[in-house]
Amino acid sequence: MGTATKFMDYYARLRPCTDDHQCGCAAVDKLLLVHIMTASPVRCFACKGYVDPERLELTLQQVDAVASWDRVFGALYRLWLDSAEYEVWAKHQLLQSKGRVNVLGMEARDWLAQSRPTLYWWFHDTDDALPVACPWCAGLLSATERHGSRQCNTCSIVV
Repeated sequence: MGTATKFMDYYARLRPCTDDHQCGCAAVDKLLLVHIMTASPVRCFACKGYVDPERLELTLQQVDAVASWDRVFGALYRLWLDSAEYEVWAKHQLLQSKGRVNVLGMEARDWLAQSRPTLYWWFHDTDDALPVACPWCAGLLSATERHGSRQCNTCSIVV
């Protein structure tokens, strides 16, 4: 299997499986890593459209890190949405600062940041009060640059 075919197979892991708004920006200067159910989790920070991994020339390690996080986050998110017996447990997992899903998310953010500055969209239940401290470093959150409600510039997190 040639290198181009190998990359295309890996890139397919980060392409949306439904119609989705693709980034049309001339340049992608910053990324947003956010789970969006059936869409690609790699988004343009400016327009929030999905960015094709081939356009970013992502490495196999970057694709693996993002796809692994997205799979785990998606499973927990679906359990939380189900609102049955797993809801409280899944929410706890999604909010846990040093829990596996967020450790994987921050690692995936770090991998993507090797290509472009990247912010990680941290889970927040809109029924809860907005956090005042960063869920990762416990520092104060500031006003958001563009997406979400609050942001930690030290950790590159959007809540």
